Amino acid sequence: MKSLRLLRLAVVVSVSSAPWVLLASGGTANAAATTYFVSPSGSDGNAGTSAAQPFKTIQKAADSTGPGDVVQLMNGTYRETAPGRDVVNITRSGIPGAPITYEAFPGHKPVLTPVTGWHGVRITGASHIKVRGLEVAGDAASISLEEARKQAGQKKAVFNTNCIGAYKDEKSGKASHHLEITGNHVHHCPGGGISAIDADHVTIDRNRVNSTSWYTEYATSGISVLRALDEGPGDPSQYKIRITGNVVHDNETKVVWTKLDRHSDGNGIIIDTLKDKDNSDPAYKGRVLVANNLSFDNGGSGIHSYKSQHVDIVNNTAYLNSRSTNMEPYANIFAAMSDDVRILNNVSYVREGKPTNSTHRNTNVTYDHNIYFGGEKPEAMGPKDLVADPGLAKPGTDLATADFRLTEGSPAIDSGTAFELPANDIAGKQRKAGSAVDRGAFEFSVSGEPADPVTAPARDNAVAAPVAPATGATTTTSPTSPETTETASVTGSGGLASTGASVVALTIGGAAVLAAGAAAFWLARRKRAGS
Repeated sequence: MKSLRLLRLAVVVSVSSAPWVLLASGGTANAAATTYFVSPSGSDGNAGTSAAQPFKTIQKAADSTGPGDVVQLMNGTYRETAPGRDVVNITRSGIPGAPITYEAFPGHKPVLTPVTGWHGVRITGASHIKVRGLEVAGDAASISLEEARKQAGQKKAVFNTNCIGAYKDEKSGKASHHLEITGNHVHHCPGGGISAIDADHVTIDRNRVNSTSWYTEYATSGISVLRALDEGPGDPSQYKIRITGNVVHDNETKVVWTKLDRHSDGNGIIIDTLKDKDNSDPAYKGRVLVANNLSFDNGGSGIHSYKSQHVDIVNNTAYLNSRSTNMEPYANIFAAMSDDVRILNNVSYVREGKPTNSTHRNTNVTYDHNIYFGGEKPEAMGPKDLVADPGLAKPGTDLATADFRLTEGSPAIDSGTAFELPANDIAGKQRKAGSAVDRGAFEFSVSGEPADPVTAPARDNAVAAPVAPATGATTTTSPTSPETTETASVTGSGGLASTGASVVALTIGGAAVLAAGAAAFWLARRKRAGS
């Protein structure tokens, strides 16, 4: 019997190396797209267009690409080409229908290892980019906490290296958009894991992000979206950013955030400052979906929305987060200083003595159909929220042995509220249709067997048309009165759409993930959970 030892994402990507003809939206044939090959044993003097004559550096390939091109990395370790540089800085864009893709050569397991630079993978003002099936392994194992604390404030990249990060190009003002970061394993970067700053139309799907943020002097997290900017119209009835199916654990900030001279963040997943920005940028008007994620044993929260709006945190499992002893504890799954946030169908297993959720300066934040177990009494309780043991198979903080699936008799089975969800759960099991939705990231399996591998393109995992959630506990804050918790009706938000990640097939079961990534928060950061 297969064991689901949560979670190995074995990324199955099969992309032909043969050129293909790109058709523009008007039907006109453009130049054939090119596949570039990269190997540490190659040469940047090669043509790079065959596996027999690969480039040596990913940067050379990135600087050669055009719309529709594919960059395939062969076996080996990829480092910076010079001290302080990123392993790769992606500045060239694809176009609609013809993204530029970075992936492993079929059957290969390349590893990007940033040591002296700020990033493994940086996306700077580039759009229509896919990064999938790679591994980004930072050098945190070579750094001591004592050494990192002594270096805090000196802004040295080696202590702040991020795995995967997307940013605005400060020179041109171009923001990154239409990004798919899927099926990667990013870990042990002393800075952040996967981040998107000033970006839009971002899909972060089925990655494993662990053991990041330990030694940075900035307030980073495992997965974070900061100060999103609408590319085109912003509509709160349309999902433009999706964080789905990720496994996020062991991320913690152990060095003070030098901007405020205190520890902050180290969350599993954070949606951060989409409104009330400290610059002239407008509030983000699109909608964000955070669904089907497993977040456990992080220093800060499991998942939360901070100073944000139009966010749905649905069907996630969060276990024993808020482990940091260096800062005031964050709640397990919550919203703070946020508006129009729905927190539904989650399984929240809270560390002893730590907060469960929050009503802090929220307006129109709804908690309902969640299961809370352990920790402090919830500040907000919807009519269908439960305080009960969720009946997880074998929860724990060791990914190799833990099993977070539901067991028979769990109160999470068939007790959630119908909602717009990916068609499959985090393990690839198809979710039941109709109103019998299970709570948490895992759909109950009667046989106890792990789900079959997901072999269809991720577009088949798109978000369905919404169903209005049931009435819940809504936190409402009057501008002139103390915060209160009251019961209010919650309505559906119309035809919520999907950004639609594509073409990654994943098998789950085991203890590790093939992947890559890099996230950065060394730009401006914000005070998080208690201001």
